[in-house]
Amino acid sequence: MLKPADLTSDLYDIALKPALGQEMQLLVSTQASLELGSMVGVAQNSGVYTANNAANAALQAAPAELLAMLESDINVDTLPVLTITGTDQSGGALTGTATFAIPAYAQDTSKVLPGTWATEVTVTVGKLFKTITNVTIACDTKLAGKKITLFALPSLSSFNQIGCKTDLNWVPRNREPVNIQCGADESAFVKPGMIPKGEIGVTAKIPNFSDGLARYNGVRVTGLIKEVKEDKVATAHIFFLGLILTSQPKAGESTDPATFTAKGIYEDAPWILAK
Repeated sequence: MLKPADLTSDLYDIALKPALGQEMQLLVSTQASLELGSMVGVAQNSGVYTANNAANAALQAAPAELLAMLESDINVDTLPVLTITGTDQSGGALTGTATFAIPAYAQDTSKVLPGTWATEVTVTVGKLFKTITNVTIACDTKLAGKKITLFALPSLSSFNQIGCKTDLNWVPRNREPVNIQCGADESAFVKPGMIPKGEIGVTAKIPNFSDGLARYNGVRVTGLIKEVKEDKVATAHIFFLGLILTSQPKAGESTDPATFTAKGIYEDAPWILAK
């Protein structure tokens, strides 16, 4: 399971509260993620799926769980549902569904979602996709021209936490606004512009050079930020795919703790909320 567990109604109040810094922790897996293909909406309940042949060949060698991510924002009447068919790790037939939905505890229930919003592909417990033979979509006409990308991700059990984190920040990969001047009005028009470079920064105390940021210096990894509120309510998983971190050690004076500060660049950052 790639998403946090579904919440019961008695936990909604905690889920809606702000998070503390210690409630968001970075984990890292050395297993790779794969971009398997993309579905582009065409009309009602219709879309065109284009597969990435190299990534699908790699999936056959290492079956995995899947998630689907919106490449841009959507504003629809009916949230899309992908149906994926293929085979599991044992060669048996397998069907999964990726259902985009608003969390039950959300104050805003409109069907407007930002880019990089993601959902896992739900299958029978314990099953992994080895091959994909077909992808279909249920959607309304407002999804025309919008893209949904399918990824294979490492199991959550393969991630190790970067301990003693003191700082964590990242730049989301959503299109930044661009102003167009008209006469003296510098923002007479505002349009969506370029997608910024996906960057992440983290500082952690050094436990030793065999673990933590020192262990992953310059290595291509898959990152994961887990948000767990009040030590009991997991509300979000934010994945960083195609991530490479480079880090520098810093040692102060006397009893100052030694730290590693890492900067990284990632390719995609799908995020899944608890429902």
